Amino acid sequence: MLSIFEPLLPFLVVAYTMWVTPGPNNMMLTYSGARFGFRQTLPHIIGIVLGTCVLNMLAILGLKPLMDKWPQLLLVLKIVGSIWLVLIGWKMANANRNKTDMEEEKPMSLLAAALFQFANPKAITATLALVSLVLVAIKDKPKLLLLVLVMIPFLSFFAITPWVLAGQSIRRFLSTPFRWKLFSWATGGLTASCALFLWI
Repeated sequence: MLSIFEPLLPFLVVAYTMWVTPGPNNMMLTYSGARFGFRQTLPHIIGIVLGTCVLNMLAILGLKPLMDKWPQLLLVLKIVGSIWLVLIGWKMANANRNKTDMEEEKPMSLLAAALFQFANPKAITATLALVSLVLVAIKDKPKLLLLVLVMIPFLSFFAITPWVLAGQSIRRFLSTPFRWKLFSWATGGLTASCALFLWI
């Protein structure tokens, strides 16, 4: 049984490592967990998982050759991704904790979170890196592709969910306006700064 997973081991390790480490998704999920709690952040989580699945499927089926053929697509993604990250970071950094603002602000929707994956520099970089690992793994065993596609949503879900729980667990600590401001500046600033990785 374990021998089936052996060719996929590099993909599993790299994918989980890339998805579990800090990045725009995980910063936003920590913020959302602290702001709204786990239940209200669930559509955001599902949106990321769904977007990750679609992005990986497209990459495996031909995103990389498409980008090789039209390099300007990468520039468009860089620009869109940078703008989106800075806007989201700014919104997070300037979120107030008064009752009116908290009632008006809503967690990211499933669709918005899914679409964000196509402008998320870390998600795109990770996906392009993972494609080569998948193609090597399925070279001699094409049937493994189905297993990869089944494993991606579970792997993604279990990699990103701890960030929401971490955010939720510090909600009580963030009860004062000053602490909340520091937290929102930190998560917002880190999210916006992820745009720099697009241009390095």
